[in-house]
Amino acid sequence: MRGGVLDVPIVYALYQAYASFHDYVLRFPKSQRYSLGQTIQQQLLDAIEAVIIAASSSDTATKTKYLRVASAKLDLLRLFTRLAKDCKCLDNKSYLQLESQLHEAGRMLGGWLKSLS
Repeated sequence: MRGGVLDVPIVYALYQAYASFHDYVLRFPKSQRYSLGQTIQQQLLDAIEAVIIAASSSDTATKTKYLRVASAKLDLLRLFTRLAKDCKCLDNKSYLQLESQLHEAGRMLGGWLKSLS
């Protein structure tokens, strides 16, 4: 169900990525679920928060600041999801799906940042 902040395409993309990852983290080995798994979940939530703050702001400098924060979070997410795959916490199919969702969010974020400069 979409509405409100979910009408912002990048918020929806990150929301979908979180929903997917939530299912994946349940299959993580217990030793990684509360470390790497929780870190990835928190980074996704932080990225969503930064994008919502940017979308809510009318000030270009504030938008840019929070979009850069979200961009850094996405870079970390790409690294951590690859680490999860390499540590055998994520299978290849799950990794590729999540990576595709993060790539799409990154593409949208890059376009938004470019439009502000």
